[in-house]
Amino acid sequence: MINKFKLLCLISLTVILASATTASAKVTIETDSKGYHTLIRNGEPYIAKGANWPSPSTIDAFVKAGGNSIRTYGKEIERMLPMAKEHHLTIMAGLHIGRERQGFDYNDQAKLDEQFETIRAKIRKYKDEPEILFWAIGNEPELQAQNTVILWKEVNRIARMIREEDPSRPIITVVASFDQNKINELLKYCPDLDALGVNWYGPADKWPERLKQFGWTKPYLLTEFGPLGYWYYRGNEMNMPPPTAWGAPIEQTSTEKAPLYAENWRNGVVARPGQSLGGYAFMWSPKQERTHTWFSMHLLTGERTAMVDAMQTEWTGSPPTNPAPEILIWQPERPSGEFAPGDPVKIAVKWQCNRPTKISVEIRTETTATKIGGDPEPITTTLEEISWHETADGIEVKAPQEPGKYRIFALITTTDHTAATANFPIRITANLNRP
Repeated sequence: MINKFKLLCLISLTVILASATTASAKVTIETDSKGYHTLIRNGEPYIAKGANWPSPSTIDAFVKAGGNSIRTYGKEIERMLPMAKEHHLTIMAGLHIGRERQGFDYNDQAKLDEQFETIRAKIRKYKDEPEILFWAIGNEPELQAQNTVILWKEVNRIARMIREEDPSRPIITVVASFDQNKINELLKYCPDLDALGVNWYGPADKWPERLKQFGWTKPYLLTEFGPLGYWYYRGNEMNMPPPTAWGAPIEQTSTEKAPLYAENWRNGVVARPGQSLGGYAFMWSPKQERTHTWFSMHLLTGERTAMVDAMQTEWTGSPPTNPAPEILIWQPERPSGEFAPGDPVKIAVKWQCNRPTKISVEIRTETTATKIGGDPEPITTTLEEISWHETADGIEVKAPQEPGKYRIFALITTTDHTAATANFPIRITANLNRP
């Protein structure tokens, strides 16, 4: 039998361990007299070096790159929490709320109450997990919404409930960029938020200062950052080419995207101590959004791109010894993209890598998706039989016989699973009248 002394020792040890677990879960934002904000976890300052949606096949690369936090948007926390535990990562836990653009009615109190209780149940389920770093209410719920006042009031009602259920974690909401009106509404109707998540693509050198000028004195997180979006072209900003005559946006090569990841991290996080609490790169696994490569830091077949290399360099100070190939030239001979069936499509291509590479080409149908905000899109169709060959200057691809809109994708790969990507939108027109 266990004597009373040993029993008391066991009980005391259990209490100590339980207290340690509880303490390890406590996350706070400390603010000094000058308004300098510091995220504190386990009693130590913490910067979220994060990414959106790593997968089992890409999580090792994330850890190797120096990442320490992953962001979830809703139900996927069920599969990401075990990964976070295994790799000692934190989680920005997303709490999905309805979006007006998808049909959710914020004037329907019964629906609001149902959503409210669903979120309460989720908080109770996960609040004792020490990996939870933030609770994030919604992702861009205001995008294309008309009833934003009632939306923000509901966000604040949810925030108050979360604080009652779990006072040990900061609470944020995540917006699709911002303007003065949006900040005014957040200040007025969401006083219980501890910080703001900002999804921002494009340069991050000026907007953090504007955020303060607009009156937001609490900290922020750069909750999504990456390449220039397909919506981005306005005049000649960032030297981004205009869309084609039929509206197809021009995607940057993976080599062109990589510096934007690094610059956004430096400008949106590193250069803003006391204001920024960290950032989450978008996204650490494949995603179909206009193309299957636009925001994919890893490809469908698992290859690591230069965007991953850029984040490793920023987070660890050391670039990988086996970097992804670098595309030096990607120049279609006919930039208009207009071709007749079977025409030769000539593209000058040049790349470099410190290891052997090979190039492959595919043609995909152009997406017809018009959704926004990262809403799900069907993946595009790959043409089964195409004809192409390498030339002295790059590649020559035979245009499809069937009239329609397509994209030619080039993939430069290494045997150790790295890649560079580029694509070119084309339109095939029967009886094309060339100038």
